[in-house]
Amino acid sequence: MTARPIAYNLVRLVLSAIHNTPRGVDRVDLGYLSSLFETWPGEVYGVLPSAIGVRIFPRDMVLRGRDRLVKFWNEHGGVADDAAFEALVERLARGSGGTGSDFVNIRSRGPSLFSPRSMLRIAQVLLGDGIVLGRSILSLPKDSIYLDIGHYGITFPGAFKWRRHRPDVAPVFLIHDTIPLDFPHFVAEETVRAHHRVMKKVARQARALIVPTASAGETVRQRLADFNAPAIPIHPVPLPIDDLFLAPRPPNPALQSRPYFVICGAIEPRKNHNLLLDVWDSLVRSQGDAAPRLVIAGAPGFRSEETMMRLADSPHLRDHVIPARGLSSPALAQVMAGARALLMPSFAEGFGLPPVEAMALGTPALVSDIPAHRDANGDWALYRSPTDHAGWKEDILWLSQDSERYLAMKARLRNFRPANWTSYMAEIGRILQDV
Repeated sequence: MTARPIAYNLVRLVLSAIHNTPRGVDRVDLGYLSSLFETWPGEVYGVLPSAIGVRIFPRDMVLRGRDRLVKFWNEHGGVADDAAFEALVERLARGSGGTGSDFVNIRSRGPSLFSPRSMLRIAQVLLGDGIVLGRSILSLPKDSIYLDIGHYGITFPGAFKWRRHRPDVAPVFLIHDTIPLDFPHFVAEETVRAHHRVMKKVARQARALIVPTASAGETVRQRLADFNAPAIPIHPVPLPIDDLFLAPRPPNPALQSRPYFVICGAIEPRKNHNLLLDVWDSLVRSQGDAAPRLVIAGAPGFRSEETMMRLADSPHLRDHVIPARGLSSPALAQVMAGARALLMPSFAEGFGLPPVEAMALGTPALVSDIPAHRDANGDWALYRSPTDHAGWKEDILWLSQDSERYLAMKARLRNFRPANWTSYMAEIGRILQDV
């Protein structure tokens, strides 16, 4: 069977150039792009909106832009090249998480999309080949597939006007979750409105949907019913992890001066960092300096102020909680590999990559007992209610020691085999060919 042409939306990945390092969703986007543009046997194009309409761009040009973005992110560098990693090592070695000013100084949520620096980074990714106008999306080959995994491209004004002239093109979307609609108190009002627009357009346009878990698929199905959507095939396919989390990675001696746990992700109420701060407050009061450290690998996000001020104002928490914003993916993998466990007490997720990445590295994962985590991690992770403070403390205490139970869990994880990009894209390819 001849592989169908694919038009892949680039909006989210291009905009992610404003960040110094990729987030989990950015790595998923990058994995899709690399897999499709390097290995898809049919024609494949990048899609971007412009002042002269939606345009498509050739494979080689997109790959060159991808390479520039990867270079910005230092994705192929070593941990020795990572300033955030070196700062983390130094703080672990001296036994101090940081000063109050350290936490105040990282309260910024990151660069604005419209700052001069952000606009320059985006321009460098886009214009490395000079100004190229591409071709109209109307010139796509017959029966092409339009693939959008980032949501941003769905909400762009007039994003699908072109389909009036090309009804043969089949739109397929990856919908990560419906958290903004199901838990609006965890996100900004604009995020709720944007996700409403996403689901409305998906209901009208989609020929098929990909979701990361069965539980996410069920919430998507329920939300589509709100828009009287026709029956749209929904395919749950667990997200893959990058090869750097699959390769053997012995703990870095520089990280082993003190035992530590790690939580990975944006600092925001949905991720439930405050539960862990409660646990660490109790641990430090009972154990003093012998208490393990907690590494927070992530940047402040929506409504992070309370958490950051709590850290800034608490000397005994500051000495045991270490901010590690801006880790490159290789450095993050090294940090995960050396941790006693990965902690993820989220109230809501669509999938949650960090526990899967950590377990693939041989590090246990203690996660909230929510449907998405059960779908993503199966029997491999440890589960606690996101409101069970005493239970989280109990588990963190025994995970801090090299007990027979802990060593058995580490040994069991040697058999953990999550999806990689090769196996994942083989399944995605079958879905796309059947649209």
